Amino acid sequence: MAGIVVVFDFDKTIIEVDSDNWVVDELGATDLFNQLLPTMPWNSLMDRMMKELHTQGKTIQDIEEVLKRVPIHPRIVPAIKSAHALGCDLRVISDANVFFIETILKHLGIRDCFSEINTNPGYVDGEGRLRILPYVDFQKSPHSCNLCPPNMCKGMIVERIQAKEGKKRMIYLGDGIGDFCPSLKLREADFVMPRKDFPAWNLINKNRTLVKAGVHEWTNGKELEHILLQWINTINIEESQLLSMENCKFQTKHNAAHGALPRPLPTIIDVDSDNWVVDELGATDLFNQLLPTMPWNSLMDRMMKELHTQGKTIQDIEEVLKRVPIHPRIVPAIKSAHALGCDLRVISDANVFFIETILKHLGIRDCFSEINTNPGYVDGEGRLRILPYVDFQKSPHGCNLCPPNMCKGMIVERIQAKEGKKRMIYLGDGIGDFCPSLKLSEADFVMPRKDFPAWNLINKNRTLVKATVHEWTNGQELEHILLQLINTINMEESQLLSVDYCKLVTMSKAAHGALPQALPVPY
Repeated sequence: MAGIVVVFDFDKTIIEVDSDNWVVDELGATDLFNQLLPTMPWNSLMDRMMKELHTQGKTIQDIEEVLKRVPIHPRIVPAIKSAHALGCDLRVISDANVFFIETILKHLGIRDCFSEINTNPGYVDGEGRLRILPYVDFQKSPHSCNLCPPNMCKGMIVERIQAKEGKKRMIYLGDGIGDFCPSLKLREADFVMPRKDFPAWNLINKNRTLVKAGVHEWTNGKELEHILLQWINTINIEESQLLSMENCKFQTKHNAAHGALPRPLPTIIDVDSDNWVVDELGATDLFNQLLPTMPWNSLMDRMMKELHTQGKTIQDIEEVLKRVPIHPRIVPAIKSAHALGCDLRVISDANVFFIETILKHLGIRDCFSEINTNPGYVDGEGRLRILPYVDFQKSPHGCNLCPPNMCKGMIVERIQAKEGKKRMIYLGDGIGDFCPSLKLSEADFVMPRKDFPAWNLINKNRTLVKATVHEWTNGQELEHILLQLINTINMEESQLLSVDYCKLVTMSKAAHGALPQALPVPY
C-alpha cells in the first residue's frame, strides 16, 4: 500500500454544497433556519431543525432521498476511486455529520474507499428522529484551539493521524475556515489542496509562511482529480522501493535463457508467461530441443502434453502462474485506470488460460472488458490445450510484420472500427507490438517499453508512427505516465456541467450567501 494518507473535507470539497444547508433548503425549512441561526450554536441548531422536520412529518427516508440527489462534480467519484485503487489511505474530516456523510458516500458507491470518517455524530433515535451532536462537547471539554469552531479542531485530528501513521505523507483537501488549522499541521513532505477563492485558500495565501506543506489550489472536480492523482503518482515514484535483487537476478537469468527468441516480452507481468511455466516446471531442455522444429503455439501445446504425461496437473500450472513476478505498481495502475472509467483490453500472444489465471489471482480480471489472445482450454483428460489465435494454415492474416498466428494491428483496427472516435493508449514491448503502433491515430498514444523490441522499431521508424510516443522502463514509470495521459485526455474531453446543474449550484449559494462559504459553524 502506498504510504500516503489523503484527507478530504466533505462539504464543498467532495460535494458541491454545504450538506446541512442542502437538507434544510430541500425540505422547505430555510426561513425557520435563518430565524434561529443567531440564537444557538450550529450543531444545536441542526439538531433542532431535525426535530422541527420530524414534527412536520418528514421522515428519515425523506432526508435520505434529499441527500442522494446532492450535487457533485462528475470527476469527484472517479478521483476518489482512483486514489483508493492506488493504495492511498483515504479519510474524511468534516464538520457535517456522520449520517449525512455515510448516506451520500454509500449512495455514490464509495463508502468503502474511506478507512475513517471524523465528523459530528448523527443517529436516528427511537422515535425515528435524526439527532445531531457536536464532535467535541465544548461545554465540558473545550479543545482550546482559537482557529477552529468550538465543536471541532481539525488540526488536532490531523495530529492524531500523524502520530499513528508515522512517516506516511499526507495530502489534505479542503475549502473552509476550519481547514486552515490542519493545513498548519502538515509537514514539508505533505501537500495541501485548498479550493481556490474559498476561505481556506484565502487564509493560506495570507499566511503562506506559516504553511510548511506544498500548496496546490483547485477550482473544480476536474482539477481536483488531475492534481490529486499527479501528486499521488509523484509520491509513489519517490518512495516506491526498487525491485529486489533476487528479482533482478532472475530477470537476467531468464532473459539469457531465452534472449534469442522473438517472443512478446513483459508488459503487465515481468516475464514471458510461456517461458515461465516451462522453466518452473522443469521442461526447459526439452523446450529448447523442440523449438527449431515447430511453430510457437504448436510447441506450447506439445509442451503441455509432455508436462501432462509427466504427471503435472492443471493445479501445478496454476500455482506456477500465481507466483509470476510482477512490478508492485502494475496492479494499482490497472485498478486506477479502470476506476477512471477507461475501457481496458488485452492483446497478447500468450494464451487465455495463462492470462485469465494470473489476472484472477491478482484480483484485476474484472478490470478488463476483453482479452484477445490464443485460445487455451483444459480438455477431457485434464490436459491444457493451446491453439493459435488465427489458423494460419487455412486463413493466413497476410501481415508481414506480425507472427503468423496473430496480427495485433488487425485487432486494433477492429476495436477502432467499433469504438469510433474513442482515443487509445497502447502499451507493449515486443516485436508484435510494432504493427498496432502503426494503426494508432494522431490523437492516440503508444507506450513502448524502453530498450525492448517495440521501442527499437518505433525509434527506427518514428515517421511511420502517428501517435504520440511515451517510453517507460518499469512499473513505476508505466503507472505515472499512463495515469498522466488518462488525466490529460479526460481534461481535454470532459463535458461542461449542464445548465441545470449550474443553476442548482448558483441557487444553493445564493440562498446562503451571507454565511461563511464553507464554514458549518458561524463564530
